[in-house]
Amino acid sequence: MTQKTISLSERAYKLLKKEKKDKESFSKVIERLISKKGNPWLVLEKQFDPEVWDGLLEKIREMREGNLTGFENND
Repeated sequence: MTQKTISLSERAYKLLKKEKKDKESFSKVIERLISKKGNPWLVLEKQFDPEVWDGLLEKIREMREGNLTGFENND
């Protein structure tokens, strides 16, 4: 399994910890919370062809990365 390190505010950590069930990893907590019915991303995902959706997600990742590095790409 690939692992990524993320930073959370103290408040976000405490909220996440409150949601954590016995023997549940933080990854599982996040997956459970994000996959709840009515999540706007999941609702949107169902309206797109999977290839189009994957392309949108990739473009969002590129835009975020550009914002973090100060690089702007106006494709």
